[in-house]
Amino acid sequence: MSLLTTIAALIYRFPPRRNAKVRVERDIATPMRDGVSLLTDRWLADGAENGPIVLVRSPYGRSSSFGFIGRVFAERGFQVVLQSCRGTMGSGGTFDPMRQEQDDGLDTLDWMSRQPWYSGKIYTFGGSYLGYTEWAIAKPAGERIAGMGLQVTLSNFRNETLAFGGFTLHGSLQWTTMMSGLSGPNAANARMSRRPNTDLAKFHNHLPLGDLDKLVAGREISWWQDWVGHDDPMDPWWAKIDRSGDVQDVTAPAAMIGGWRDIFLPWQVKDFEAMQARGRDVWLTIGPWAHASLPGMGEGLRQSLMLFSALEKKQRPFADRDRVRLYVMGAKRWRDYPSWPPPGSRSLQLFLQPGGGLKAAAPATASAPTAFVYDPRDPTPSLHGPSLMGGARTPDMTALELRRDTVSFTTAPLSSDLESVGPVSAELHVRSDREHTDFYVCLCDVGRSGRPMHVTDGYVRLRPGDVPVDENGARRVTIACWPTAYCFRKGHRLRLIVASGAHPRYARNLGTGEPLGTGTHMVTACQEIFHEAARPSAICVTAPEGQPLKFAAGAP
Repeated sequence: MSLLTTIAALIYRFPPRRNAKVRVERDIATPMRDGVSLLTDRWLADGAENGPIVLVRSPYGRSSSFGFIGRVFAERGFQVVLQSCRGTMGSGGTFDPMRQEQDDGLDTLDWMSRQPWYSGKIYTFGGSYLGYTEWAIAKPAGERIAGMGLQVTLSNFRNETLAFGGFTLHGSLQWTTMMSGLSGPNAANARMSRRPNTDLAKFHNHLPLGDLDKLVAGREISWWQDWVGHDDPMDPWWAKIDRSGDVQDVTAPAAMIGGWRDIFLPWQVKDFEAMQARGRDVWLTIGPWAHASLPGMGEGLRQSLMLFSALEKKQRPFADRDRVRLYVMGAKRWRDYPSWPPPGSRSLQLFLQPGGGLKAAAPATASAPTAFVYDPRDPTPSLHGPSLMGGARTPDMTALELRRDTVSFTTAPLSSDLESVGPVSAELHVRSDREHTDFYVCLCDVGRSGRPMHVTDGYVRLRPGDVPVDENGARRVTIACWPTAYCFRKGHRLRLIVASGAHPRYARNLGTGEPLGTGTHMVTACQEIFHEAARPSAICVTAPEGQPLKFAAGAP
């Protein structure tokens, strides 16, 4: 593994190592307040027996890539305490995702403080679930945490599980399938796979959803039943895993690394904004990465090493850059900004037009809405966009826009480049013959090939009473999309695809209001999108102040 860390250090530009002679103490029983013991490994290099500590808490085990993390930090003078979360990979107790991490994390801090090798300085590191274990203890631990390395993660897992009111079926089922083999009494010698062994596609259309745990894992999974049994985002059951209210009070310096294709990005940006608003020492980097992207993981490890090393030396972290560093897709370049959203930004609206146009001016007259029918028996598919194990694919949305249950709106060709850097949202005036329904939008870049290429998308699930209904039965719906940094090139067109589903990324809406876990009855939804003076619908992008929005001659 020393050779592997040497190669990785060259590829990802890690700070120089101090000592390659690293040892590990394995399977240390770490007692929790209720008598359960969690298994912990301690990585350290010769001469660093009382070095600063990096705490990593994982439900995915302590070998393989996590041992790699332990060695990388240890080679640079840190001790690494790498622990398997409760009920996983040999640790005692029962795995109950996210709900035990605060108590167990704080008990682990107390245990470390009693050890002869305790240095008094603790940093935390991790991505995804591991990052959540950091948020779980960050506020109550207070000054005991000296710094945080947070990558592709968020402070409230409800926001992704019940994303925008709907249930993230594809990712939740993938993760449940994987964790069913990594948790429980027989998981001590299991290994994490980047992809579940089971072919899950054949289960995505199965109803009711409450059966899926038994179908994919052969047994009932407690957390799956909890998730599909609490499908209302306002259900107080979710409050225990919500740490978003703590974020603004966290004082530890933090490096946040995200990806434009990451499933957690909208909420990671909100976490950054919460710390930014309180003037905390926090840095945000967003690259062209998906959730499980190795380059993104390498950058997260590099920046955490830099942050922790600078703090150890009492130096200013990241003195050579601004607070925000973004990769601008399309332009293929990095840009630095002092804050998020970039200062001086403005919102540009492109209004949906009768006949499928998309223009900078709202329609001046009344017109008939654009209509389509959504049938949950043949749900509109999710072709691209962020996914749990998603890799880089050509994001061609042609197959989506050719379906009869989608509609599209397109601009004239741009007469100059347009950079969109910041939030993206759609405001649609819609009417449906179902109170329970979904809407999905996808903003695309259409180049000379004519193919619509996915840039960003957004989704919302509507329930009765969520949005006021006007005298004609129309609802004004705001759909938050993934933020982006993207350059639409001169001669390209922008296209907005509107649909009422993205299955199985978001579980299809059956249209009946039946409970998520037990519903089986399906009805069609007749959808209408308004684009008139009284009810203007638009896609809103963020662009630098003064950047022109110009189209080819003759277009507004």
